[in-house]
Amino acid sequence: AAPPAWGASAAAAVEAAGARGGSRRGAASKAGLDEEEPTYATGDLSGYKVFHLQEPYELSTGGVLPELKIAYETWGELNANRDNVILLQCGMSASSHACSHAGNPAKGWWEDFIGPGKPLDTRIFYVICTNNLGGCYGSSGPSSIDPRDGRRYGSRFPRFEVYDQVAAQFRLLDYLGINRLHACVGSSLGGMQSVCAAARFPERVGKFVSISACAKSFPGSMAFRHAQRTAIMQDPAWNNGDYYDSNLPAN
Repeated sequence: AAPPAWGASAAAAVEAAGARGGSRRGAASKAGLDEEEPTYATGDLSGYKVFHLQEPYELSTGGVLPELKIAYETWGELNANRDNVILLQCGMSASSHACSHAGNPAKGWWEDFIGPGKPLDTRIFYVICTNNLGGCYGSSGPSSIDPRDGRRYGSRFPRFEVYDQVAAQFRLLDYLGINRLHACVGSSLGGMQSVCAAARFPERVGKFVSISACAKSFPGSMAFRHAQRTAIMQDPAWNNGDYYDSNLPAN
C-alpha cells in the first residue's frame, strides 16, 4: 500500500527549513566519530537539466498539473544498449545534485558514492538523479509558477503520493529513451520510491536497493511527520501554505 498523500506546501516548508539548517551532525557524531550528515540542498544548485512536459499531467489523487517539470542530473555514459542505467531516488529534502560534474563542480550530497570505483561506478553505470515532484529545486512544486496565472502554486499545488513521484521519474525515462533500468537505488523517501518502482514497473526495473525505508509508513512514523507538519503550520508566517511572497515559516 502507498503511504498517505503529502500535504505539498507543508512538505516544501520542511524542505526549506532543512535547507537552512545546513549540515547537521548525525548519529555517528554522537558516537564520537567525526562525520557529518550531507548538505542536501544548500549552495550552488545550478547545472541541472529539465524535462518539461507541456501538457496536463494527471496525478493518482485526481489532481491535474497544467504542465510537468522534472529537474535531473546525470553521471557516466549511457551504453549502446541503453541498459546500464541506475536511477538514484533521493530523500525528501534533496536536490538532484547528488555529485559534482562539469556543469556544477560543487560537492553533491552523495559525492562519496558516485564516480569511478565507487558504489555507483560511473565506469560501468549511467546514473540519473531527479529532484522529486514537489521538491521545488527545479521540479514542479508549490514554489513553482502556475502558468495559468503567473502566480506560485503555494497551497493550490495538488496533493500527490509517492507513486506520483515515481511515475514522473518514469516519464523522464520515456523521454530519454530508456526502457529498462539496471537498478533503482534510494534511501529514506527515495528508498520508498525504489520499492514502489519495482512493484509498479516490474518489467522496467532489474534490481532495487532500498536503504532506511519501508513499503508502508507505520503509525509511529506518521505521528512523527504529523508533529513536524504541525510545528510548521502553527508558525504565524505559514499563511495556509501561501508564504512565498513573505517570510518563510521557519520559527
